[in-house]
Amino acid sequence: MSYATDDAEMSSAREILYLCRGKLLGEVRQEKSCSQPDAGRLADLGGMLDQLRDDIRAVHAGDRAVITRARVLYGRLVRAWYAPAPH
Repeated sequence: MSYATDDAEMSSAREILYLCRGKLLGEVRQEKSCSQPDAGRLADLGGMLDQLRDDIRAVHAGDRAVITRARVLYGRLVRAWYAPAPH
C-alpha cells in the first residue's frame, strides 16, 4: 500500500472517530442536563469515550487493525446517524 493510501485511510479513520466522539460528548451533556441523570448511562457513555480515546491514539500511531475497524464499524454508525429517516 502506498503512503498516500495509508494517509487517506488514517485521515478517514480519524475523522470518523472524531465524529463519534462529538456525538458521544453531546449525549453525555444531554444526559447530565436532565433533572435526574442516569448514572448507569453516564458510566456506559464514559466507557465508550475511553475506548474511542484509545482508538484515536492507536490510529495516530498507525495501528492498521484499528484504522480498519474505525473505518468499517464506526463508519457504519456515522452513516446511520446521517441517513435520512424513513417516513
